[in-house]
Amino acid sequence: MTDIELLSKRARMKAAKAEAGLFERPSPERVRSSIDHTLLTAGASLEDVAALCDEAVRFGFASVCVPLSCVPDARRFLLGSAVKVGTVAAFPLGSTPIPVKTAEVRWALDNGADEVDAVVDIRAARALDRGALRDDLSALREASRGAVLKVILEMPLLNDAQAVTAVMLAEQAGVDFLKTCTGFAGGVTFYHVALLRTAASDRVRIKASGGIRTYAAAEILVAQGADRLGTSKATQFLTPPEGKAL
Repeated sequence: MTDIELLSKRARMKAAKAEAGLFERPSPERVRSSIDHTLLTAGASLEDVAALCDEAVRFGFASVCVPLSCVPDARRFLLGSAVKVGTVAAFPLGSTPIPVKTAEVRWALDNGADEVDAVVDIRAARALDRGALRDDLSALREASRGAVLKVILEMPLLNDAQAVTAVMLAEQAGVDFLKTCTGFAGGVTFYHVALLRTAASDRVRIKASGGIRTYAAAEILVAQGADRLGTSKATQFLTPPEGKAL
């Protein structure tokens, strides 16, 4: 059995146990504080961004994740709060040339973003083109200038060998988070998170995203090893902390 096959087997066992309910349940506070409150729709208005930020503060979420052009507005709305401003780069296809992709990252940081979720070169990942993928990840890390960098691997499009190779190269590049997917090519599964957590070292954190619509799913994903959850539905399945009722 190869190393990748062993990792896959361990991840499948972990995911199966979680689906069977055999996991230590995280506290509601842990789930709530893991949320990246997300608004990545083309028609997002200024009022929508303001409401998103207000909800993130009142619920105690980790961050908001907004389109690149909305970063300055989110920064203004969240001034003085503990909620981080997040955005995306090369979203959702990952096919943006490196100079353009890194320019997006730098612009985001210059205009108030604390964290950037950047889609990797998915074509390179699928082709197991280690050189191209290494160049892409290294450029993203350099452009992020020490800010939190979450690289989106688009797990629904990768087989296990492709995913594990991407994890290895992302670790070498020094990324902060491995993110499961954009949601545009399919949603997150418990196995995706289990595989990333099994393949990555403890230094790298995991973000699950794409189709998280229930508290039960959020709970299992956190138990599987997700440090952050990207979702636009959190206010529908969570309640704000006591004293911060809407």
